[in-house]
Amino acid sequence: MTGDYLKPYEEAVESGGTGFESLLWKNRQYQQTRFRVICEVASAGLNAHERPADLNVLSGRVIADMGAGRADMLRWLVDHRVEYGRFVAVEGVAELAQFCRERIASEKLEEVDVIEGDFAADADLFESLVRSRGVELVCFSGSLNTFEQDHAVETIRRAFHAVKKNRGAVVFNFLSDLVHHPPSGDTGPARRFDTTAVFATLAKLTPRIILRHDYLEGHDATIGLFA
Repeated sequence: MTGDYLKPYEEAVESGGTGFESLLWKNRQYQQTRFRVICEVASAGLNAHERPADLNVLSGRVIADMGAGRADMLRWLVDHRVEYGRFVAVEGVAELAQFCRERIASEKLEEVDVIEGDFAADADLFESLVRSRGVELVCFSGSLNTFEQDHAVETIRRAFHAVKKNRGAVVFNFLSDLVHHPPSGDTGPARRFDTTAVFATLAKLTPRIILRHDYLEGHDATIGLFA
């Protein structure tokens, strides 16, 4: 039985199939902007040199996309010529995991694994990804939107505990409560988090933490934690 946080996605798939709408994004532009910011934050934090970072920092990295949906982040990386080492797509909704497999095969996307799994319910999943796949960067883009804030923070804590063994990183986004002019008062099944509180809590895990709040007019925030 899956958790309540997956039910909105399962219901969307049941009613409308595995199209873009099943991901519960506001629109494609918002999705693509979030991917860009996640990759920029990851590149900045993983950059080992005292010079401006670019996406080349992600070259050769083993990247896990938690809640991969339709493998859109993978497609974004390929389209932007990010030469990742390996990409692990983790998806908890069976139909979307199967869509990922079919898309990867049809588009001939290389060095990709698809894992059907619930990253919130499986307490060992993050450790397994690091141990067996060598994951260095764990990303959550939109996949924490239906979580309670405390549950989301605990999930990030577990992910970081696992990936720091590889000197890696966790980067995630969420709806921010600091937004001045929200595009809509109705966020559907998604929840806004207390951005300041989330940052303060996670900053206790590492001094190497980044907060981005300069995109989508503050509707969204991205945090990166680095070992």
